[in-house]
Amino acid sequence: MLPPRAPMSKELAAILAALLLLLFVTPMAGWWATGAIGWLMPYALWLLVILGALFIHRWDNSDGP
Repeated sequence: MLPPRAPMSKELAAILAALLLLLFVTPMAGWWATGAIGWLMPYALWLLVILGALFIHRWDNSDGP
């Protein structure tokens, strides 16, 4: 029998939330929102958010055996 895993998903979700706040709420948003970076940057950042959430979901798959 395998030992129980530590609940890493809560810590990873907190880290992802902190990164979201850093990227989208702080003055750092002015950096990537400028036209000099390109129109694709907001979409790339949201793709990273989605991939991070997918990683957290896959990491803590409690539905499995």
